Amino acid sequence: MPTGDLVAVPLASTAVPPAPAPPVVGGCADGDFRWTAVHGGIDMTPKPMTFTSVGSLRDCVGWPGITGGTFTGVHEAWSDCMRPADGPITVEIVWSSGAVSTVSGSWPVTMAQPSVGELEIVAGLGAGGRVRITAGYEMMTPEMIMGCLGPGVRTGVGWVRAAMLE
Repeated sequence: MPTGDLVAVPLASTAVPPAPAPPVVGGCADGDFRWTAVHGGIDMTPKPMTFTSVGSLRDCVGWPGITGGTFTGVHEAWSDCMRPADGPITVEIVWSSGAVSTVSGSWPVTMAQPSVGELEIVAGLGAGGRVRITAGYEMMTPEMIMGCLGPGVRTGVGWVRAAMLE
């Protein structure tokens, strides 16, 4: 082989391909919610807080007789305006069919939006399964900024989508 010639030699890949994502067996493409701080509001001082949430899910597919639902939740978190709320949450969903599901797990709310987390279905319809929740919290509005700098933010709104995982 003459000097200076380049030869391409294929190398065997040692990288392990990522595991495929679990299949989605149903989901809700649209929804909204309102969260409320139980005592006080989120301000610049880190402290343990409890939040409640109420909302609705719409455009649901994958389960016979279910087109939507309503939900209520309780979220415990160490919280301040720079680290909104990262901690355990439990949510009860009442589906349009009348069936009920309870989901629970760690819920990560950070300044980066949307928040995405996987929760376990601990009771009711789908028990033993998991659901991937994607939620966008309304942040950085003038009201929120003034609340953080003043008396605290006591409530807010957002959108939500959910995917039931196999």
